[in-house]
Amino acid sequence: MRLVRKFMRSVAGSLITALLGLGFLLSCWFLALYAQRASTLDYSVVGELLLVAVLSLEGIIAVAHLRQSKLDSLHVLFEVLNDYRSAELMLAIVTLWRFRAKHGDQFVQAYLKTWQQDNERIAELPEEEQLVVMCSTLHYRRRVVKEFYNKLAGLYELKVLPREVIYTYWSAAELRIIPEILIPIEMAVARELRTEQDLGGWFKRLRRLHDDNRV
Repeated sequence: MRLVRKFMRSVAGSLITALLGLGFLLSCWFLALYAQRASTLDYSVVGELLLVAVLSLEGIIAVAHLRQSKLDSLHVLFEVLNDYRSAELMLAIVTLWRFRAKHGDQFVQAYLKTWQQDNERIAELPEEEQLVVMCSTLHYRRRVVKEFYNKLAGLYELKVLPREVIYTYWSAAELRIIPEILIPIEMAVARELRTEQDLGGWFKRLRRLHDDNRV
């Protein structure tokens, strides 16, 4: 059924473009014919024919822009899906859920403790080893997941990826990580580093991305 609707939209778009193109050509043809045969030009008639030509041309350009916008959105979707399927993000998501399951309701406090211990351990390492070890920490993997969903929420807010696209490729179960892990931990981190008000727009975007799925 979805393929049928997609085909019908494509046919309708092509038909509209064809009709607009025909309107442009006919208006130009009538204008040329009128200018050739009329002894004196009636500028109101000329103006109406030119108006039809200009409006038809604007319609063709608008349809082309709409198609390009859809192509751009499709390109962005492919990029985001590639990010989502990456081994790094998959490992980070699995790591967070395992940590959540292991520590239960105390996972936020356990996260803060692990974060502190990792920072102290990394600080004692030689500088050339710190980056490699940092990439394996829970804190880093949590940031990888957060930044991905922040990007997804931003694209949703900007309407680059519309609602039906987002909730076709990301189910409610996949978005549960936002309220159950990301937001509680980020609020705890915020209390450690800054005020909750400094969380910025990403916090509201993530909440909206999850909540809209339940509407």
